[in-house]
Amino acid sequence: MGAMKPLDFAKAAGVAVLILIISVIISILAVLFYSYFINPGHPRAYYDEAAKRIAPWCSHIAGTALFFLAAYYFGRGNPARNPYLFALAITVLYVVIDGATVAFKGIFNLEFGLSKLAKLLAALAGAYLATLSRAAASASTVLPPPSSSL
Repeated sequence: MGAMKPLDFAKAAGVAVLILIISVIISILAVLFYSYFINPGHPRAYYDEAAKRIAPWCSHIAGTALFFLAAYYFGRGNPARNPYLFALAITVLYVVIDGATVAFKGIFNLEFGLSKLAKLLAALAGAYLATLSRAAASASTVLPPPSSSL
């Protein structure tokens, strides 16, 4: 496992933005599903209030899964890159970008902290799985298959 290059940090920022965009899309789809299939027939203001309860849970659940998948996928891609540092970079950059989208208002609370901690742990678990995958791939290519000379 090597060090991270400046390009790796740029890639981590791109992955963080992509995770944020996908999380927002999932939240929108969850609120739409709620408004059309679970509790239809209310005015828009009702669903705007419901979104304030639904969206954070979408981020807690789907966002955490996205961090795991991203760290696993991008941790396998470049053997020279340290997957743990990349997972940490994705998480830190995501926190900064996510906080900046709301001008850092309301982010210094327990719910926000626990949510980001879960995302970090998921990213580190994905990085760990990526290292196992790398090790298995390199182990299978290091030794040639035994030849039988009968």
